[in-house]
Amino acid sequence: MKYGFYPGCTYAGSAGYKESTEAVSHILDTELVEIQDWNCCGATTYLSTKDLSAYVLPARVMALAEKQNFKEIVTVCSACYSTLRKVSEKLASNEELLKNVNIALSEEGLHYTGPVKIRHYIEVVVSDLDTEMIKNKIKNDLKELIVAPYYGCQLNRPWGDMDDSLYPMMMDILCKTAGATVLTDYSAKTSCCGAASMLPHKNDCIPLNKRIVMDALNKGANVISTLCPLCQLNVDSSQTKFDLPDIPVIFFTQLLGLAFGISKEDLGLQKLLVPFNLNV
Repeated sequence: MKYGFYPGCTYAGSAGYKESTEAVSHILDTELVEIQDWNCCGATTYLSTKDLSAYVLPARVMALAEKQNFKEIVTVCSACYSTLRKVSEKLASNEELLKNVNIALSEEGLHYTGPVKIRHYIEVVVSDLDTEMIKNKIKNDLKELIVAPYYGCQLNRPWGDMDDSLYPMMMDILCKTAGATVLTDYSAKTSCCGAASMLPHKNDCIPLNKRIVMDALNKGANVISTLCPLCQLNVDSSQTKFDLPDIPVIFFTQLLGLAFGISKEDLGLQKLLVPFNLNV
């Protein structure tokens, strides 16, 4: 299956997200075709201001996807997913805004018609693929992994149509399919990590991340799995500030890759700040 893929700004620099996504998508035959000439979605701009530029940045990505005949955009970043989806729905309901956005886009010879459906890659894996097919790809036993599935706060809010907005289960199901042991009572799974606010408001964000880690450790997890680059970076890097045991924070694609028998090096696990030393 072929999908229009929007990597976003943090994808290539994250701790193995690019490597593991490419490796897993190859095994699962989900062809992620990168949208040509993509730009930053403007997540921070969209949150801080609602002037025209905040809509033009994501609209340009969607216009480029339409130019490549994609009616869906798949991303692996929760902030990108949230920003693109909000703008897609806003433009679908506001003709005047859509007109002004297209005036700006016309300077590049682009035009956005819409709507373009925005999806996260985990939804593709869970919803589009057959569970038995995924199980048939498994080569390694992951039952020693006790996973705290950390979704963060942006993936399914405010919509709640992909999964339960307060207690999502999509990653839980996928980790179980991969053979891992999954915490069923991980209450911090949708807590906020602070996202980009970690830089200007570090002292306020560190306690948020400590709660995410403490809940995982107190419930018996030995690994946290996530699906957002900022979530991974914040929860991984902030552990130097805690008086707690370290716990590795890996992407769901890295967990899947381990189940599929892909080496830790090829999954980029050596890029984690808290080392992944579990024997799988």
